[in-house]
Amino acid sequence: MNVTFGPWVISTAHGRAVTTQRGTIGNAWEPTALGLYRDRDGDLWEKEAGGWRLRLQDGVPVDPDALWDWADGCVRDYAPFVPCR
Repeated sequence: MNVTFGPWVISTAHGRAVTTQRGTIGNAWEPTALGLYRDRDGDLWEKEAGGWRLRLQDGVPVDPDALWDWADGCVRDYAPFVPCR
């Protein structure tokens, strides 16, 4: 069963993507909306169409060119993510 809750898609255990007759659903708890998010440590991330960028870590700007993947880039290890308003 898949559930959408706010900007998150809850899918299978272990963060695996789910494929249904209607398409593929992202990893568990990955925010679906593009934009700025804070992780569990308070660091600032930006979700873009191509992946994730770490913008501020402990309040210090980091490499703006590095693009991370949710699963392969281990971004999900810093979840949960909360949208910045």
